[in-house]
Amino acid sequence: MTTTLTRESLEGLAHRVYVAGIEATTPETLEVLAETAEAVGVSPVLVEVLVDPSEPVVARERAFALVACAVSGAVREQHTLAA
Repeated sequence: MTTTLTRESLEGLAHRVYVAGIEATTPETLEVLAETAEAVGVSPVLVEVLVDPSEPVVARERAFALVACAVSGAVREQHTLAA
């Protein structure tokens, strides 16, 4: 299955994390972001922290910010990315 991450979906996810926190985001949604991040060369350590529910929330949210910024640049360049 291919899931497309668009600029709009990434912005929506960022807003959700901002309003409700990383714990309010489904693992499936974070997995799509993680797969896209890996495809554009984001640090595997950041991706691992992002998707690991045993990591402290603050660490996961910081990882989300860094991953989202990196993926956002790639999404702007390519308009959509398939994960």
